[in-house]
Amino acid sequence: MNFALIFKNDVAAFLPESFLAIALLVVLLHGSFLGVSAASLYSYLTPSMVRLTSLIFFISLVLTLNNPIESQTLWNSLFITDNLAIWSKVLVFLGLLFCVFLSEAYMYSARFRAYEFFVFLIGIGLSLCLLISSNDLLSTYLNMEFLSLIFYVLATWKKNSYFSAEAGLKYFILGSVASIFFLFGSSLVYFAFGTTNFGCLALLTENLQEGSPFLYVGLVCIVSALLFKLGSAPYHMWIADVYEGAPTIVSYIFAVVPKFSIFVVLLRLVFVSFWSFFPLLWEDLFCACGALSLFLGCICGLGETKLKRLLAFSSVGHVGFLCLGFASGSIEGIQSIIFYLIVYMLTAGFLWVYVLFLDLDPNSSSLTFVDAMGLSRSNPILGFGVILMIFSLAGIPPLGGFFAKLNIFIGLMDSSFYLVTILAVLTSVISAFYYIRLIKIFYFETNKKWFFLTPISKGGSSILILTGAAIILFICSPNGLYLLGYKISLGVMC
Repeated sequence: MNFALIFKNDVAAFLPESFLAIALLVVLLHGSFLGVSAASLYSYLTPSMVRLTSLIFFISLVLTLNNPIESQTLWNSLFITDNLAIWSKVLVFLGLLFCVFLSEAYMYSARFRAYEFFVFLIGIGLSLCLLISSNDLLSTYLNMEFLSLIFYVLATWKKNSYFSAEAGLKYFILGSVASIFFLFGSSLVYFAFGTTNFGCLALLTENLQEGSPFLYVGLVCIVSALLFKLGSAPYHMWIADVYEGAPTIVSYIFAVVPKFSIFVVLLRLVFVSFWSFFPLLWEDLFCACGALSLFLGCICGLGETKLKRLLAFSSVGHVGFLCLGFASGSIEGIQSIIFYLIVYMLTAGFLWVYVLFLDLDPNSSSLTFVDAMGLSRSNPILGFGVILMIFSLAGIPPLGGFFAKLNIFIGLMDSSFYLVTILAVLTSVISAFYYIRLIKIFYFETNKKWFFLTPISKGGSSILILTGAAIILFICSPNGLYLLGYKISLGVMC
């Protein structure tokens, strides 16, 4: 009885994760029992799995918003719940709900009848929630591996595709190397301090003016592993091949869903546990990674002719902006990171939905700019929305992408990083070239063949409306997203 009372708050705070773990087993059993009958009747199983998975994520979202425990460490300080964790989980569940809405139409066109895809989606939600709440290097590593194992399988989902097998193999090998670096760095941190807990590390490093070389090497290894998961340069080698080779719905998951969770881990590690190392390590490391990501993202994207690879290199450039937000080392920098992530998730989600329904042959990986010709003639409203999202990614005012980049620039200028700011502006101008080239193809190029766009499903249309409206309404009333970003950023420092 005493044991139950000790962990009463821990169990109450972990209700969303516990519910997801139970739901994963329920969905797995549901699919196993009905899988034999559904082998020949596609419509028998997948719609019910979509409804069941959507209900699971919605209930998890409600449980997260109604968490009775506001701010507390859980399970012997292995996990933590706070304002940052709650709102980050909300954004993750919204991203996963979007994936579920898109999955039914895509699985029908791609002839995927495996119910395991929805089991993997729930597993992704569980691993991301645990990763967001992680308060220890070991719990962070275990949840990262849980997430990576699911991504390795999803990347190779096209069993008959050479490109999918290549993408999964590259991701597995490089991801294993990143995991080794994370473990090695964690062991060096433990060697230096005798603990891997974020809270204990924050107390031990509060007045630390200079650390040992082992500690610096360990921190660089840990952050490098996390930056690999984000696709930041110079750890970006896998991202274009994986985005191109994986099924488009999986590429959408890679691009939109996990970034926020990994940045939450980085925020806890950099701004909480090792805050005193900013002038010694973090400024130079994040400035170098951010500048290199911006340069490679804009240069590599100039010669691309495939939509998926272009969006992959665009993602590298945007991660570079986020890394520069870390270099500022201020509460304004954290707010600019959160705001940039929210705007990027909405914008990238819209564009990936368009790419998803543009892919007429899901078994092909050769979706090029030619396939997008004539969009303005075949569907003017969708074409206008795509143009607005491309302008937002390019940072054209008065769309949300412009203000997201502006916040990063202001944080850099306040921290006296003038040269880095100039480089960021120049690379942003260069990267705008391939965005403008897309607009030219959509509106001014003519295709000799008849252009046909796959009818967008109700779920896809709902996502397009919600994400597009959020970006457009930001022009009229930007306070909502700004206040959300500020509220989430306060959870890091409090």
